[in-house]
Amino acid sequence: MRALVATASKHGSTRAIGETVAARIRDGGHDAVVRDVGEVGSADLLQADAVVLGSATYGARLLSAAATFATRLEEEFDGPVWLFAVGLKNLTKDPVRPATTRPGRDGYRPGRFPVFGGMIDNDTLSVAERALIGALGAKNRDLRDLELVEAWADMVAMQLTTPDRAQGSSSTLPVV
Repeated sequence: MRALVATASKHGSTRAIGETVAARIRDGGHDAVVRDVGEVGSADLLQADAVVLGSATYGARLLSAAATFATRLEEEFDGPVWLFAVGLKNLTKDPVRPATTRPGRDGYRPGRFPVFGGMIDNDTLSVAERALIGALGAKNRDLRDLELVEAWADMVAMQLTTPDRAQGSSSTLPVV
């Protein structure tokens, strides 16, 4: 199967996690490509059997580009869709059974999805972002847990291996 990993990333941390997800899907025997949500064309969706959508979170909100893309998926794509988010800290201890995080905007298919910790590099932030991050005490840190990301991506790849079970959403992943 061919998976499209579409990411909405402001500073690159979500994109990097998307690259890790795609690599694990490829290790699972599938084809996977990574694109920024703003660069996904109609041909990309036509060629994809499944989509993994990842978004950075700011103030506990997903990026508007991800919400817009999710709405587009609802209109243009019939295959399974998995979601993940990247925030200041890792909210997902068990990627097979993520916390009860649910999409907060229209356009996201209902279901649970993992929120992985990201990386903060103060040199890439705006003045306002540096002030906010400084107030939260989160400057210059890397909270990416690639083992958790890989475990979740392996579950996605496993579901893709059994197309009749590939329903999308982390809440449909089998418990192993």
